[in-house]
Amino acid sequence: MIAEIRRKLIELARSKSTWSYSQLNDQLDLKLEFGKRVYDRILIGDWLEEVSIHEFERNRPLLSALIIHKGPDKEQGNGFYKLCEKLYNIPWQELKGKPDFEIEKIKECFSFWKDNENFRQYKDDYI
Repeated sequence: MIAEIRRKLIELARSKSTWSYSQLNDQLDLKLEFGKRVYDRILIGDWLEEVSIHEFERNRPLLSALIIHKGPDKEQGNGFYKLCEKLYNIPWQELKGKPDFEIEKIKECFSFWKDNENFRQYKDDYI
């Protein structure tokens, strides 16, 4: 499942797109029910975190930055910032308070994965 999510996130990055959690759920037919089951919200967060940790450990952008809230704010959830706190050792509230932080992370994904050599070399390296 995680490899499939990663592949989809790479496709999103190459097309310079973001999706909501619901779009990811629907497009990959994950069968999660975010409104009914708290566990499903935790599970999608865990999967996205695993993908981003894999990328971070290889000095690549955090692909989970491409999944945002569906509502009018269209920003990452607190889980994204808490992951960044673990990875960058900066308090998550401080990161969330930086207006350009999430935009920078999204742009890093777009730039890295749009590069055909990066795509060719790294698209299949998830084990």
